[in-house]
Amino acid sequence: MDNHQTKFLMTLYQTPPAAWQPHRERLSGCLSHLSPHWRTQLEHYEQPPAPIAEFVTSPLYLGLAGQVYPEVLRTVTEIFENHYTEAVLCWGIGGGKSFLSSLVMTYMVHRTLCLRDPQGYCGLAPGTTIAFMNMAPTALQAQRIVFNEIRNRVQHSPWFQSEFANVQVLRSELRFPKDIVVVPGCSAETFPLGYNLLGAVVDEAAWFIEVTDGHRDYAEEIYHALQRRIRSRFLDRGLLILISSPRHTEDFMERKLREAQTNPRIYASRQAVWEVKPPGTYCGETFQYQDLEVPVEYQQEFKRNPQRALRDLAARPTEALEAFFTDPEAIEAACNPDMRCPLDEMGRWHKWFKATDQLPRYVHIDLGIKHDACGIAMAYCRPSAANPDEPEVVVELAWRLQAPEGGEVDLSQVRQLALDLRRRGFNIAQVSYDGFQSVDSRQILQRQGFRTKLVSVDRDMSAYQTLKELINCGRLRMYRYEPLLKELRSLEIVRGRKVDHPPHGSKDVADAVAGAVSEALRAWGGGTITGHVV
Repeated sequence: MDNHQTKFLMTLYQTPPAAWQPHRERLSGCLSHLSPHWRTQLEHYEQPPAPIAEFVTSPLYLGLAGQVYPEVLRTVTEIFENHYTEAVLCWGIGGGKSFLSSLVMTYMVHRTLCLRDPQGYCGLAPGTTIAFMNMAPTALQAQRIVFNEIRNRVQHSPWFQSEFANVQVLRSELRFPKDIVVVPGCSAETFPLGYNLLGAVVDEAAWFIEVTDGHRDYAEEIYHALQRRIRSRFLDRGLLILISSPRHTEDFMERKLREAQTNPRIYASRQAVWEVKPPGTYCGETFQYQDLEVPVEYQQEFKRNPQRALRDLAARPTEALEAFFTDPEAIEAACNPDMRCPLDEMGRWHKWFKATDQLPRYVHIDLGIKHDACGIAMAYCRPSAANPDEPEVVVELAWRLQAPEGGEVDLSQVRQLALDLRRRGFNIAQVSYDGFQSVDSRQILQRQGFRTKLVSVDRDMSAYQTLKELINCGRLRMYRYEPLLKELRSLEIVRGRKVDHPPHGSKDVADAVAGAVSEALRAWGGGTITGHVV
């Protein structure tokens, strides 16, 4: 079908069927050459929806040519032209994510308004409201996008003003003709209930509330609530877009990006802020940080706080939101290549692991809240080679016991480890527990001749501050044990008062090491942690 035939057919969108009669012969000839796509267009649409790039840039629609980043335009074009049902955009702060979400939402409304009967086309009853929702961590943020960004797009669009000028701006929604509404959401996963959602944008998806036990993630629950509303009513006609800068390596956005690698219906994009902004934004000089070529305009941010700059500007997640250990290299330096793990992969002692001196050892055991894992560590002090008046602490044992799937850690097995250490000749001066359901274990060990103690490293930050000071001063020695290193790197400061792991993370081994190290140092005379001796 040539361009003249196409233009002729397009004029029929706004022509009553009775007026087609004089053109019946010509129309029949054109229809015989129509693709299924164009047959659907003529059947269901009053007028053809503009292609997304034309909608954004043309003065007939939004008229944003020269005002939208080329990468933003390329991204939205790829999403809509390839008919993705989901999109995950992990972009740095300042890359125009909120602006992009307003373009997406306004275009989805435009496409729907172009239908003759949106409800009939979607299989809904006449008069049913079709909704588009913008979700954000706070209601105020969601309202800002809906009532400021999208309303501005509509009010300054010649197409909207000529075709659908009577848009009602209500307290909680923008209401368009044909029972089409745009509503702001909030962080409650129950908010989408009751809406017939054809499309939704979740803004700053990685920054919704996460519960620190790792068993509740509001972003994921909101995603499922939205996705179910879209799929149950519109199947593949709907679109759900997640937009955010990253938070940490196990946040919801990172999990969705990994899912997109195996799901062809999900569009995925990770972009540093300098990859989104036009090249002319920067002077052209760069510096290298890790594997990144970064514009020199951001050099101070990377010097001041490299972890935060990686996350906020480069869209690279860190293992912790506000890292407790700000110098990962110091953790690496504490790993002594001459030291080895005393247990094999099956948790059996190596024959070589036996005491070579009688320095007092301090063992700390951390039981997981659900007994699904347990950390155990043993440490002792010795004079520092650099300054004999200052001790250095050696962590000879750091181990994580994982419960079988669906089961709990065998507490008798944990106690057996302490007994094994004594049989191997170590002078066990103390075995401490974190206190969670540890009374029975402590009493049993007391009857075996052990001195036990109740020590909590969660009561305040003192045990971890001791551990951090030793690591930063180069006065801690340990073997390389990846579960421990991962936990240390991911530890976060919560409200400036507590050290915790990120959601979906753990700190069982780190807690055990912090308890053993601080108790060993306290006995030397330089520690600060206190506990109740049983």
